[in-house]
Amino acid sequence: MDKRFTFRLDPETARILMELTKRAGESKTRAIREALRAHHRALGLTAGPSAWESYRKLKIPGVKPYMDTARHVERLLRDKLRAKLRQGTL
Repeated sequence: MDKRFTFRLDPETARILMELTKRAGESKTRAIREALRAHHRALGLTAGPSAWESYRKLKIPGVKPYMDTARHVERLLRDKLRAKLRQGTL
């Protein structure tokens, strides 16, 4: 997925970016990408569960990986919550 972002750099940050790209011989895009990934790793952020993993935890009957759950997510969640309400576990 290719997305473009435009942002302004203060003079000091622009100088650092130019210096990094010249020393490493890389593009600005690559330098920014690597810096963001390094910062992400330093913060210890991890990716959350995928949509399929979330649905699997809900144990909704009839949901299989090849089914289009995005179309029916409201109905499936409503049915799941109604079942829990009937059981008194909501």
